[in-house]
Amino acid sequence: MRDYDAIELSLTRKFAPGLYVNASYTYSRTNGNYPGSVSYDNGQIDPNISSQYDLIELLANRRGSLPQDRPHSLKLDGYYTYKLDDKSAVTLGTRIRAISGIPENALAGHYLYGPNESFLLPRGQLGRTDFDHSVDLHISYKRKLTQKTAAELYVDIFNVYNHQGTFDVDTNYAPYYKLSVGGTGGEQQNANPVSGGTYGDLIWVKEIDSKGNESAKPIGRNPNFGNTTSRYAPTSAQIGFRFTF
Repeated sequence: MRDYDAIELSLTRKFAPGLYVNASYTYSRTNGNYPGSVSYDNGQIDPNISSQYDLIELLANRRGSLPQDRPHSLKLDGYYTYKLDDKSAVTLGTRIRAISGIPENALAGHYLYGPNESFLLPRGQLGRTDFDHSVDLHISYKRKLTQKTAAELYVDIFNVYNHQGTFDVDTNYAPYYKLSVGGTGGEQQNANPVSGGTYGDLIWVKEIDSKGNESAKPIGRNPNFGNTTSRYAPTSAQIGFRFTF
């Protein structure tokens, strides 16, 4: 199941000649145990034939905040057009975005289905990534050539203050294969979910071998677990020219 509940407040208004603002705030929650036709957690992109419900031992902990769950979303767009004369004008515009981070999980492998199939803890138990925000700017000069034609030169600057927030993190708590020791290849390790567990319970998780048998060995932890794996794009710009008729 997947439930999406939201409430949105919006404002659209022309405050003065040439000044226009469009703003909205959305509070939403996306919860359930089914993220959609593809699996964001293990990267499986086979539409509608994912491994979501194949094995009963992997059903635990899958219900909670889904990858699309971003409770707070703020959008603000505005521009002001200043007429230089009857034929030309300059427009200054901005776009502001602010949005909650994504839920963080702790995943491990399964001896039959491979990496990141086992939710060691309930979805979203580890909180979420940082709140993200950015500001874009738009500047243009437009001049009428005839009654029905005009030429416009513009510059767009994206992510003005170069805030490269976290787009995704490493949710793989236990690598499918242990790190190699002494030049030898690491052995395969897997783990079953800790139903209803918390972060403090992870130190008690035991390794499951390639045949599905639980051992007394503690699961090997991924040293990169929880670290940023990808970020939003840095500052960039584009220059364009438009001819309208």
